[in-house]
Amino acid sequence: MKFNKAETEVIFLRAIKELIDNMVNYEVIILIGDDPHSEIRFNSPTHQKYFNIILLDFLSPPDKKFSSTQSTTYLNELQKICEFPNFDKSNSIKKLTTPTRKFKEWLEKEVVVNKIWLPSIDQEIDLSIKRIEFIKICGNISKHNFSRLSGVEAELIKIFRRNEIILKDKETLLVLGEFYEWFHNDIFSYHSSAIAEFLNNIRWGIYEYLHHEYQQSIVYENTDPLKYHYTYPKEINNDFAKNCYWDLMNEVRGKPYMKKFQVTRYLKMRY
Repeated sequence: MKFNKAETEVIFLRAIKELIDNMVNYEVIILIGDDPHSEIRFNSPTHQKYFNIILLDFLSPPDKKFSSTQSTTYLNELQKICEFPNFDKSNSIKKLTTPTRKFKEWLEKEVVVNKIWLPSIDQEIDLSIKRIEFIKICGNISKHNFSRLSGVEAELIKIFRRNEIILKDKETLLVLGEFYEWFHNDIFSYHSSAIAEFLNNIRWGIYEYLHHEYQQSIVYENTDPLKYHYTYPKEINNDFAKNCYWDLMNEVRGKPYMKKFQVTRYLKMRY
């Protein structure tokens, strides 16, 4: 199935909006405090795992029928949309470009986590690791049973080797559990407020980017009760893409679930 650029954009915007809405909502998280000192908390440890799993999906490749490159991710596709938008009105794309760029830069930053105690190898280490690396590792551990983590084991061996620590095969499974305790229970929990803010800003960016398109597209019919329809752009011909466009326009009729918020700087200073 082939999609043109405008069709690909609406398909990915719908998918990305859905992923973010599944993470940033009041069933999963609680927003507490006042700006600029807000923070989020998960409704339970299970909701934290769920958030991490959906975030893993957001940072992973979509089905290949929707993209020509297997190395892409939803976030990379969003970055492409920001560079070559099809529905930009009065530079509305800027509202989406800025939070997308900031989140990508934050994820790619390599940080040092000091004094990690790993009893299985009897070592205390300072580990240099990219944020996106430990987020995806923890997402996979949250999602899969230990018997399906060979890819994660291989990734962990590479990261430790990069830090001049050689893990033996028999040690890796034991280290996985200890790594998860440090990086999911503590560090991911610490970063979750900042991550939620990034995602919520992207969600608002999608809304603000498409709002002009919505106003141009909607047509109210002279009926009682009042009905409406959308005028599809001439580039949108595929039926599935039309369905995605309709859903996006309907979503833009109302604001996102969660208001904009600003997380306290004290949850952005470490790692």
